[in-house]
Amino acid sequence: MLSLNPASAAFFIGCFFVLSSCKTKPLPEPTAEEKAQMAMDSVINSMMESISLDTMAISDTESARYNPSATRVNDILHTRLEVSFNIPAQQLFGKATIDVKPYFFPVDSLILDAKSFDIYRIAMADEKAALTDLTYKYDGVQLRIYLGKTYTRNDNYRVFIQYTANPSKVKAKGSAAITDARGLYFIDPKEEDPLKPTQIWTQGETEANSCWFPTIDKPNEKMTHELAITVPEKYKTLSNGLLTGTKNNVDATRTDTWKMDLPNAPYLVMMAIGEYAVVKDKWRQIAVDYYVEKEFEPYARQIFGNTPEMIEFFSKRTGVDYPWQKYSQVVVRDYVSGAMENTSATLFGEFVQQTPRQMVDGNYEDIISHELFHHWFGDYVTCESWANLALNESFATYGEYLWQEHKYGRDAADHHIQNDRSTYQEEAFQKKVNLVRFDYENKEDMFDRHTYQKGGLILHMLRKYVGDDAFFEGLRIYLTENKFQPAEVHQLRLAFEKVTGEDLNWFFNQWMYDKGHPSLSASWTWNETDRSVLLDLSQTQDVEANRLFRLPMDIDIYENNKTRRIRINMEKLSQQFIIPCTVKPDFVNVDAERMLLGQLNQLQTTEQAQYQFTHAPLYMDRFYAVEKMLDNSAEPGVSEMLKMALRDKFWNIRLYTLKGLENTVAQSPEDFKPVLMQMAEKDEKPSVRSEAITLLSSFGKDPLVFALFEKLLVDSSEEVQSSALSAMYDADPEKTKAIIGKIESTAKGDLLISIAAIYAGSGEPGKWDYMRKAYEGMSDPNGKYIMIQVMGKYVLSQDEKLINNAVPVFTDISRKSGAWYHRLSGIQVLAEIKNYYDSKSDGLTEEISGLIEKGTAVSLVQEKELEKTVYKKRSTDIDVILDSIREEEKDPNLSKILNMMGN
Repeated sequence: MLSLNPASAAFFIGCFFVLSSCKTKPLPEPTAEEKAQMAMDSVINSMMESISLDTMAISDTESARYNPSATRVNDILHTRLEVSFNIPAQQLFGKATIDVKPYFFPVDSLILDAKSFDIYRIAMADEKAALTDLTYKYDGVQLRIYLGKTYTRNDNYRVFIQYTANPSKVKAKGSAAITDARGLYFIDPKEEDPLKPTQIWTQGETEANSCWFPTIDKPNEKMTHELAITVPEKYKTLSNGLLTGTKNNVDATRTDTWKMDLPNAPYLVMMAIGEYAVVKDKWRQIAVDYYVEKEFEPYARQIFGNTPEMIEFFSKRTGVDYPWQKYSQVVVRDYVSGAMENTSATLFGEFVQQTPRQMVDGNYEDIISHELFHHWFGDYVTCESWANLALNESFATYGEYLWQEHKYGRDAADHHIQNDRSTYQEEAFQKKVNLVRFDYENKEDMFDRHTYQKGGLILHMLRKYVGDDAFFEGLRIYLTENKFQPAEVHQLRLAFEKVTGEDLNWFFNQWMYDKGHPSLSASWTWNETDRSVLLDLSQTQDVEANRLFRLPMDIDIYENNKTRRIRINMEKLSQQFIIPCTVKPDFVNVDAERMLLGQLNQLQTTEQAQYQFTHAPLYMDRFYAVEKMLDNSAEPGVSEMLKMALRDKFWNIRLYTLKGLENTVAQSPEDFKPVLMQMAEKDEKPSVRSEAITLLSSFGKDPLVFALFEKLLVDSSEEVQSSALSAMYDADPEKTKAIIGKIESTAKGDLLISIAAIYAGSGEPGKWDYMRKAYEGMSDPNGKYIMIQVMGKYVLSQDEKLINNAVPVFTDISRKSGAWYHRLSGIQVLAEIKNYYDSKSDGLTEEISGLIEKGTAVSLVQEKELEKTVYKKRSTDIDVILDSIREEEKDPNLSKILNMMGN
């Protein structure tokens, strides 16, 4: 599972959308896929910044709560489902035939999870399929079936259940990562939305598949299954395993039968139904299919085309060939998360459907690799409890690193994990919890940045500690010994101990069964007399809130144009290491593999940073060096080194350097202008070209620079086009408006949003219909969020007739948009319109008071009173709308935000 939210840079929670050129010290720029992988709670976190940290502090007091693995009483061996639908009513008609055996002890009943079902019949089925009715109790959540006799572990029995599933009646709530828990979803079931296809799809994690079929809905259950799906003939179906049969029915429906004959957990069972184009590919002799909307059929191989290579790479890297019968990837509308690793049939939100033009600015390859790696870690071997979710999600997150490293090199992979570290540390400011934790309040709470990003970083440390050979052999043993079984983290530890011969309890206890991370300061001095380096290390974290860490790490010594590596083991709060050297080193690089999870502050001079930039081998070495040089840009030689950084082989070094150059460029503009113009036009990375344009905007009145901006309006990147247009407008608004008039009808993506933002900022009349049409035609979820905000700003720049007419539009967005953050965007606009009405009402109150004091005619006062009443009523009407939205909203993210706004 991968959670998805719009890029945090697009969000301004609690305030209205504004375009700003303000700059702070830059962080590493996330790619489009890295933005997509940020947890949904970044929106909530943004709001929390305005709340006292005292009220947000999470207690470190040990909880008495304990959430164990589910007790195994009965074991489902196989489930056969026959399903059909009343699509407009959002109901599933089901027949379930379930083969079961007692797990160990004798049983006389079977308890199944079955949420919001109408039960018609429950019976025992014999070998000849004869049915004998059974008695049962049902509370709307769990179904207890009395078997009529006692069965032992040597017996198998078969239960038949006929039912209707009513997912719209399910009361369970989702989480920040998985925003709904109805299990079964009908998209545009009455075919009312011309811009949206009718679809049916499922989302089982964590325990939501029991909203559409009866099962033991726990991750430590494993079963095979068969699913016969009856749908109107126009729809294609997808499920786990292989399509074993298709039958055309007399009522213009078709029944497809899918069979999964390898055991997997119930939450991984899936269906997807819709009018799809299916693009076929393969890995070795295994089918690899891409289910996309027909509009994106020509681009499916560009979106998913690296999948076969990924399967081959992960098979070789883990030592375990891809274990399933096929691999399909399907895209659905209004998905409640980012993507889901259903066994052999991964489901993605619509955001992955991109045109080649959109893919220029970034793709979602990390998400694709994440979900695929789950087919080893999560599907093949499954966490036995949600407390052990790291066995699924930490590995899938690290799978992204492994793919980046393989396909694009270590610089790309290390940049990726740098963003993971930043993402985790943002959450660590607000909470510190164990990676493996049994005391969670709600199982959905496990889907956080600790489980994902911190867990991936821990695996990276383990790899660097034991070495590649041992690490990947440990993974092979873990996968092989636990295949098709649930597992807990201790089994992973035992696999690594089998390989290394080392007791690794210290590592697992420190990183997986405890919380926090170290902060480390490091410095070194040269002792001429002893011909040695004194390395001084201190752990500076609050050891009352965080443990004292054992920190093995590599140290690189640069001397005589050679590099020597030693490994040290820090175990104390402060520790000194004496390293013999023949000459004074040019540089001593602490944590040379950049493996440590935490914060490292290595004291060094600018001269040492320059040496580090040119000699140390890793991306993070160069990044830290540039960071140091940007902080000391006025020192001798730094300016030339920064120019060298602008030519670095990896794009984010160039981008990071550009983002910190504003003051340096201002001091010697002509010195940097040629470099920036070349980068703006020719750098291979769109985000770098875009940032170079931003820096060049101060030269915008220069005819050569303005001409370059105009040329870049047809750049292959929408991001670059957008930056060029904004820079042009800053330099010459009137000339730019004339150019906009020629391109607005063909503009898309970021360029279209920039045009709309210019219209909103300048109050250009007559552009409301243009903006609405642009919004309705957008497929990018981040773009839609921003466009709603821009539309709101535009409306408030126009006359009151348009403001009043726009209220129903934003009300519809706030109630009906599929994505919760789009609804949030509409709500924010409504709140701003209400503020506008309130300000008008308040202004009239003051005006009326002044008129009365002056003894103005009663008729004029009454006229103003009436006008004030109109504004107050409009404000009250929006209050009513917002209150009703707050009461109706079911999404936990948005409900939380609305309650905070209401308070």
